[in-house]
Amino acid sequence: MTVIRPGSPWRPGAVALSMLLPITVALALSACSSNSNRGVTGNVGVGTGVALSTPGSITQIQTATSIQVSASVTADVNNAGVIWTMSGDAVALGATLTGITSTSVIFNAPASAVGAVDATITAISVANSATFASVTLVVLGTPQMTLTQLFPANVNVPYGAAISVAGGEANFTWVLATGSAALPPGITLNGSATAITSISGTPTTTGKYTFTLQATDALGRIATQTLTMVVRPQDSCLLTGSFAFMVSGFRGGGPMTHAGTITVDDAGNISGEQDYKDAHRVTAHETMTPGTCVNRQTNSGQITLNAASGPLNYNFSVTPPDALGNLNSARMQLIGSGADSASGEMTRVDKATITAVPPTGNFAFGLTTMAHQEPDTLHYGSAGRFTTSSTGVISAGLTDSNGSPALSSAPLTGTLSAPDSDGRGTATLVSGSQTASLVYYLINAGRMYLMDIDPTLGTPCSSGYLTTQVGNTAGNSFDNGALAAPAASILSLWGKAGTLEPVSVMTMGRLFNGSATAGTLDAALDTSDHDTDLADIGYSAQSYAVASSGRGTLSLSTGGATRSFVFYLDRIADGYVLEIGSPAASAGVLEAQYTPAGGVYLDTLPGQFVGGTQFAQTPGPIVLIPSIGLNFGVLSSTYSSGQFGVDGSIGRGFGTLTQSGIASTPAVLYEVSPNKIDVMAFGTIQVDGTIIWLIQN
Repeated sequence: MTVIRPGSPWRPGAVALSMLLPITVALALSACSSNSNRGVTGNVGVGTGVALSTPGSITQIQTATSIQVSASVTADVNNAGVIWTMSGDAVALGATLTGITSTSVIFNAPASAVGAVDATITAISVANSATFASVTLVVLGTPQMTLTQLFPANVNVPYGAAISVAGGEANFTWVLATGSAALPPGITLNGSATAITSISGTPTTTGKYTFTLQATDALGRIATQTLTMVVRPQDSCLLTGSFAFMVSGFRGGGPMTHAGTITVDDAGNISGEQDYKDAHRVTAHETMTPGTCVNRQTNSGQITLNAASGPLNYNFSVTPPDALGNLNSARMQLIGSGADSASGEMTRVDKATITAVPPTGNFAFGLTTMAHQEPDTLHYGSAGRFTTSSTGVISAGLTDSNGSPALSSAPLTGTLSAPDSDGRGTATLVSGSQTASLVYYLINAGRMYLMDIDPTLGTPCSSGYLTTQVGNTAGNSFDNGALAAPAASILSLWGKAGTLEPVSVMTMGRLFNGSATAGTLDAALDTSDHDTDLADIGYSAQSYAVASSGRGTLSLSTGGATRSFVFYLDRIADGYVLEIGSPAASAGVLEAQYTPAGGVYLDTLPGQFVGGTQFAQTPGPIVLIPSIGLNFGVLSSTYSSGQFGVDGSIGRGFGTLTQSGIASTPAVLYEVSPNKIDVMAFGTIQVDGTIIWLIQN
């Protein structure tokens, strides 16, 4: 993998991941008081073929100071060295490069800054321009409190929240500001001399508490932040209200799917309905008996879903509250034996959108599917679109599948039932001799969870989404403009090659530079394959076409190899995709990537994210991450951490990911929006790769 030179044109290229493993990534995680530690030179760059180093491995310095960055190039027989470039927020404030040689450069930090700003320095090999590496240097200016989102707390439930300041000169002093109200009873401000501290403890008294924290740096500069913390009764579940959920993965060594809707009252009692399916049991439209929700710490807990068929237990972590303090979504992870590794998502239901008639209008759908027991699971997917009337009759339907038998732009008919009072309905989709029996759970007027509920044991387990189609021209129709620049799509594919190990083959990437008139676009893909992982495979001016129905085709060719795709859009640059003619039989989603302010994707996103494995493809490993942040290319949390060089021109980062109980692996991330990051761990070291979604509310 190479980190693209900031501001330079994108260049196609592919790197086998085995070439990347010796690269050392060492980005500093905490503030340092000065840049005077010059005794040892250590690698700090992210890339391949070029090693970047600074004295003392320092990557954070104060304003108006300087630091040398040195580069060495692998196989540089003529000692041609490198070409240096720089980009980032610090440049606009006056950061410069001086003393430039073919092997080193001096970075001069700007004289002033508020909080922390950064500059990305890239060294490109003169001998081989496809070989380069980058380092992000953080300039610490006047201290500034970073945005903190406090989760609600519960009496007698352990609580903790990190509080941090950007910029400043260590050491720091943390106190309650003069005139501030007290912290909630049972909560204390922990002592710290660094830019990060915490409030923690076990609350003892319900109420709403507002207080102001103050951090003072070594130069006497002060930063403050006023926070509000709500302490609720002990039995009040974080998930109070109505939620729909969708889970997929493995149970008892074979594929499983689980979808439903629950209502949680103020005392943590759960009622609802569910559909469940694995190789041994199919339970359709089952009414739940009373279940329970227990909060265990801060934003995490456990729910027990009871029904006549037996209980199912899940760990959950809720995403940060919205501006009104509501908790609207959560990640889920199945609790079970070592062979049980299912995960998924939960979203608050907009009850006002549940009507007495079937969902009406234009819809696109996508499903990922697994069948059979391990180790011979069959992976494939399907996608399509249709129009429904107020009676639920489907017309103008089309569908594709890379299963067996395959479907290609096949006519689709069927019906949708009206939802019940909790938002559950059924869908019968018919294409030729094939009939799919599905259930949907309504989240809002534009989005539903979708699951196969064929009652026959051993039939495939499928799960996915059903969403409204909103076209890019009048009349909800589509054309090539739906992928035209400046629109860009983040591609995620789940699948498998062969019948035995390697089990999973996953792909993430980006489609961009689309032309509406010529029907061409560029792409860059990363593929996680336990045999041979590939990073940054580039495709230029590839042919695509989008029909008015939203069905599109795309062919990506390079180096004599071609990958072919069919997709169905539900809006500009967004929808569902299948890989056709691939041994991996992969399926997944297209997500419209946001356009950042100023045209630069930042390597620091405010607030905390909650993460988890999406569409688990093997019995393990999977993860649930209660809280994680992205700061200057560093993902940091108690359970997982990562260090990435983020390319501001495309929102792609490459580096390493470390998860508790799992070895560090190369990984890639894509910024989908300021509230969502997709991360793929490659499978060279792990048994299999994973795709993790990091989301905010």
